[in-house]
Amino acid sequence: MNALIGKTLQGGKYTLEQELGQGGFGVTFKATHHYLHQVVVIKTLNDSMRQHPDFANLQRKFQDEARRLAACVHPHIVRISDYFTEDGLPYMVMDYIPGQTLAEVVFPDRPLAEAIAIRYIQQIGAALQVVHQRGMLHRDVKPHNIMLRQGTQEAILIDFGIAREFTPNAAQTHTNLVSEGYAPLEQYLPHAPRTPATDVYGLAATLYALVTARVPIAAILRDRHPMPAPRDLNPQLSAALNQAIMRGMAVESQYRPQRIEDWLALLPSNSPPPVASHSPSTAATFAVTPQAAPVAIPPPRKSANALLLATGAVIAFATLAVGAAIFQGRQPEPIASPPSSPAPTVTPTPPQAIPSPIPTPTPEPPAPSPEPTPTPEPTPPPPVVEVPSPTPSPPPRPPQPQPDNNRPNAPVRGYPVGTSENEIFAALGEPNRVSDGLWNTRAISYNLRNQRVNLGYLIDPSSQQVRQTEVSFSPSIDALTMQVTLNGMFGGTAPVEVLDGLVGVQRRQFDEYPFSTGNLEGVIQRDRENRIYIGIWDRNLKN
Repeated sequence: MNALIGKTLQGGKYTLEQELGQGGFGVTFKATHHYLHQVVVIKTLNDSMRQHPDFANLQRKFQDEARRLAACVHPHIVRISDYFTEDGLPYMVMDYIPGQTLAEVVFPDRPLAEAIAIRYIQQIGAALQVVHQRGMLHRDVKPHNIMLRQGTQEAILIDFGIAREFTPNAAQTHTNLVSEGYAPLEQYLPHAPRTPATDVYGLAATLYALVTARVPIAAILRDRHPMPAPRDLNPQLSAALNQAIMRGMAVESQYRPQRIEDWLALLPSNSPPPVASHSPSTAATFAVTPQAAPVAIPPPRKSANALLLATGAVIAFATLAVGAAIFQGRQPEPIASPPSSPAPTVTPTPPQAIPSPIPTPTPEPPAPSPEPTPTPEPTPPPPVVEVPSPTPSPPPRPPQPQPDNNRPNAPVRGYPVGTSENEIFAALGEPNRVSDGLWNTRAISYNLRNQRVNLGYLIDPSSQQVRQTEVSFSPSIDALTMQVTLNGMFGGTAPVEVLDGLVGVQRRQFDEYPFSTGNLEGVIQRDRENRIYIGIWDRNLKN
């Protein structure tokens, strides 16, 4: 139980009563406002953040969130009513909204009727227009951040934790916190223009999830894993709605409507009025007549970002948080041939598979044999001259040890940033895949335990050392294996708070834990398929 539960604040004005949610940095409580006899929500930083070396900066960012939220007044935006600091921690007081998030309403398999989903999206779209008029972007629009007020048809936008000011037509630095499936490609890039088109993507992706009950393919992976159109998943949807969603989710921002109101205008307007019930029985029951003229969808973007492993979803992190993966000590066994098709969940499938690490062509001409071969030697000259004759090609190098990918319980060893490429090859053999990586690196990846563990590295071509390391574990991998691997990724000395962060993700206390220590940055994430991803990279990698 959180130690803050039961704590009284502001001289008895508030009492924290129940934890509602927790993320990498913040925690939210249901609380009582005793003076007004009201239930409120109070958000603060995790108490463990006091030990963070950049705690003062975290406090400033928390206050910035409160300021941004207070500046946006709208019926469909959660209202902030108070802000204060007590015992060294900042606190933000907001309205309590009884009900469920749209994620709780829709997932795992309860898509909304088209008309109902459009109603909620129009409400959130109107709220986002106010956010943009204040010179800010929300940057985390998703079903989890939209509350459905109990007993009403009102959707409320919450959580402005990564909202940022934006300057039109200017490239700005993006935070590395993204929501896989709902974040557009530009949020993965360290420097990209901030425009309202970023929130257009998040809103369109949210509508995609509401009418299909499926999380969209992460933008960073869509050049290698085509995203099904909403109508492919739910044939009852109208062509007009299908087209509007795909237009709003164009990978390249210039192909999207540049303003929320422009995108909302693409939505069908002749939908029947939504009903009050939001139970599973109401899912996907309305058909809306197509009315918008066909809009050309831009062609899929080229594989400019293909490189490391993203956990079939995350984390995703592919372009900013690209971590390189961990290795596993294996007993030598040659791999017959690496898979030529993309790994089903994690590896973002580099453009082409490398050939088998052990050459298959015969290294020397066939020797004469007593077998019933009419001509033992193909060369017409007399066999006496064979002794001085050089071999047609040099003998192949000795076979390198290969990981036994089929051993279910083989240990997974972690290697830290700075490890030499030769050390990795000596332990794991030739990689399953090799491709060009971002930031002038080479990306290599391995599939272990029948692809239940996927790992990868970004290698500096000049020093031949690891700049990023990442690993993705399937849900069947035990917690201890993950913790041992993480410790190895730090060279055997993982910080206690990072190990605790992994435990928090394993126990579903939160789905993402970003961290920064020394010259390293990293993230631990759980994706929609319950794979756990760990990525660690040199903080100067992009320089």
